Amino acid sequence: MLAEFFIAFALAQSTPAASTPTASTPAAVSATTPRILQVGTTTRRPYSWQQSDGTWTGPAIQLWDKIAKQAGLQYQLKGYTSEELSSLELNSYKTVRSIDVFASGVEINAVQNNICDFSQPFDAGGYSLVTHTRGVTLPRTIIKRVMTFDVLVWLIFMLIATVISGSVIRLVEKKNNPAHFANKDSFVNGLWWAISTLSTVGYGDFVPKTRAGKLVGGIWIFISIILVAIFSATIVATLTVGQLTPYFKSIKSMKSNLVGIIELPNSRYVANKLGVMPRIYITPDDAFAALESNEIEGFLHPTNELRSLLSIRGDSQLLLLPTEVIRGFVGFGLNKDLDIETVRKINSELIKIIESPEWIDTARAMDDPQNAKDAN
Repeated sequence: MLAEFFIAFALAQSTPAASTPTASTPAAVSATTPRILQVGTTTRRPYSWQQSDGTWTGPAIQLWDKIAKQAGLQYQLKGYTSEELSSLELNSYKTVRSIDVFASGVEINAVQNNICDFSQPFDAGGYSLVTHTRGVTLPRTIIKRVMTFDVLVWLIFMLIATVISGSVIRLVEKKNNPAHFANKDSFVNGLWWAISTLSTVGYGDFVPKTRAGKLVGGIWIFISIILVAIFSATIVATLTVGQLTPYFKSIKSMKSNLVGIIELPNSRYVANKLGVMPRIYITPDDAFAALESNEIEGFLHPTNELRSLLSIRGDSQLLLLPTEVIRGFVGFGLNKDLDIETVRKINSELIKIIESPEWIDTARAMDDPQNAKDAN
């Protein structure tokens, strides 16, 4: 989330070159002094967060600590609050401590590749849309949901079948049943008979009397049962889908709706790729408030973080749409000036760890919203 601010304005600009020996520092001592990597992090669930005692924890923090120990790397960890990260400006990066590694979830994509390097990915990532299920029972919303292409097709087919059935019963009955189907209103009467039979009401005001008419009526009753069953099932399915996706039917429909994002380079990049003109908010809480007040209809944000945030908020009316709008990966952010040997060690140990059964269990736990809620 806010890690991108820090990466954009601190990680890319820092140049953590090795200290140059001076007259007061013997060259031999300087050459053998192990380098202490400066590692930054922030609160970004489900990867990293600060505990009540001030220490930092989370899968990304634990993963980095294990990598550092196995690679023999020394480091100092510094955490940054959301307020500190959001207050950073392009010209104030020198006031922020230079870092070599950003130990949290960092989206690996083209826009951040211009800012920093990345480690090997340790989790699948991407962007998803969360929306609100409020108002789905309003008449205008129900009508909008019901009048889908599938429903219209079946409705037109039923109308055509009803007209045909009414016309047929009129033709076979008009000679021997003139009171019902041979007068000036015979077409209307035939149509009314077909509609009442289709709806299973069967008022009995117009009935066939001939064998041919009764045969036509029996066939139409059988067809009506099938048509009504299919049509009813189509409407129920449409309304159920409407409950699950109250505003957006597809990714393309986002372009005609109000979508909010957090003021982050990655989010702007994703919105631009999708052709969305978003509303900008400072924090997720601001975006959720806008979503709940109907100011926006969708909130576009990293998928894994959205799962954690939704679990923590516990609002049953907030819904994460099942299909990600963009797929991606998450890794550590690395300073572009970090030496090749250190990068090699980090990636080598990272690959070993993420291939282990223990990390598979950790990755599954990160995808479990209940774990994020319990850790809050």
